[in-house]
Amino acid sequence: MSTVILLVFFFLFIPRLEAETFFAHLIGSEKINPQTTLLKFSNGRVALTDDVLHLETNDPYAVIVDEEQNLLQIQSDDKALPLDSESPHHFHISAPPTPTLISENEAYDIFNRLNSRYKRSSECSNRAHVWAWEEFTKHHMTSEKVYVLFTASYINKHRFKWWFHVAPLFSIKKDNNVEKWVFDFMFNPRPVTIKEWTDGFVFTKRSCLYTEKFSEYDVNPQTEDCYLMVDSMFTWNPIDLKNKELSGQSKSQFSRGEINFAYKQAF
Repeated sequence: MSTVILLVFFFLFIPRLEAETFFAHLIGSEKINPQTTLLKFSNGRVALTDDVLHLETNDPYAVIVDEEQNLLQIQSDDKALPLDSESPHHFHISAPPTPTLISENEAYDIFNRLNSRYKRSSECSNRAHVWAWEEFTKHHMTSEKVYVLFTASYINKHRFKWWFHVAPLFSIKKDNNVEKWVFDFMFNPRPVTIKEWTDGFVFTKRSCLYTEKFSEYDVNPQTEDCYLMVDSMFTWNPIDLKNKELSGQSKSQFSRGEINFAYKQAF
């Protein structure tokens, strides 16, 4: 009888890790230590594994992880959204568009009219893309995108589920200065500074190191918790940042295919 009581107590009161499934392309992997490998996926999610896996970068997978981001299962699957719907004329070599300079009152007006009909399970890159697109096409507001990129060491230490997060960035005229405010309707009740925004995800509250090169984050020595990159509103996700560095070309306009995907997935 005592054994039965102990088993009932175990199953009722010992927390069990919930499993979660997502569909995405494998973007890359890196060794955290000799045993553990970090897998990064196109939707921003990560998985940690001690197994030796033979996976193809850029291929789509169905992934199952537990609450601590340990990989439980992975297999090929075509449910992931395409990685790139671009055609060559969407790219060119030129300076990014100049952000619209707005007042504090305009900033709050913009924030309050951001499309709030998003799905709770949506990806940040899709929400940000739609918000930037709607402000540009409906109100002629040119914004930027700000990316926070989490290092492997930070992800492993805190069992963090994302390797990046992105949101629209607007330029605010305040007194005689220009400030950059982040518009992340899902996580903040108002526009916030970049530091306020990253503090919501970086538990150590350390400042993220700003870089203009994706490779500085991608091959960093893991002494930082996170990196920051700012680019034009036309970028969709960090793949664009990586491709820009490799090719020297920037996106010159929104892609209708990407916008359609973003609406379908996020709203």
